[in-house]
Amino acid sequence: MQMLGAIAEWEARVKRLNTKEGIAARQVNEDYHHGRVPLGFHKDDGRLIPAGKYDQVIAVPDMVLKDELSKRKAAQELDTSRKTIDRSFGRADLYGL
Repeated sequence: MQMLGAIAEWEARVKRLNTKEGIAARQVNEDYHHGRVPLGFHKDDGRLIPAGKYDQVIAVPDMVLKDELSKRKAAQELDTSRKTIDRSFGRADLYGL
């Protein structure tokens, strides 16, 4: 049983290493964007393209910053989670905040 456990740990370590190496190799290409697509965008060949409701997505965080709307109401209006609204403030350059 200990041998099986040791082999399983080794396999997990190798998979993590391969994943990191794969991501690093793809990041050499500047068009590669790893992770979730930001709110109001979609990906096309790794490039971020504004989606149909992009104008609404820009207006709602601006209203939150001006205290005209709570984060909960903003999440309900955009049909997303409050965590996604918080993430949008971390990507202010995408939304012109």
